[in-house]
Amino acid sequence: MDCWTDTWSARHNGVMPRLAQPAGSEDAEEPIALLGNLVKAAILRYVRTNPDTTMKPICDALALGATTIHPRLVELETAGLVIADPPMSEGQSRGGVWVRYRVNNEAVTDLYLRLGAAIGEF
Repeated sequence: MDCWTDTWSARHNGVMPRLAQPAGSEDAEEPIALLGNLVKAAILRYVRTNPDTTMKPICDALALGATTIHPRLVELETAGLVIADPPMSEGQSRGGVWVRYRVNNEAVTDLYLRLGAAIGEF
């Protein structure tokens, strides 16, 4: 056992702590998961101001590698917040194809409003 494991075990009596889920927070979970990440927020900001962009300019603008950007772009696309051309096909790779991204403004606005409602803003 390493030092970290010993410390964690001592603090938690060897039991994995459970995820805190405050009452009434169910409606905030998806907006926070999708918007509560600096990289995803930065991607949305960049793509919103630079529609029909490809991954390389996004990586360059954010000073992050493709291995950081790509999975988050896929997550944003899957959630419907980013529209890719050509679109992702289930079980298919777009291998070698230039993909252009733009923000689905309606979906982002809806998610933003849901987050605002969940925190009592609206």
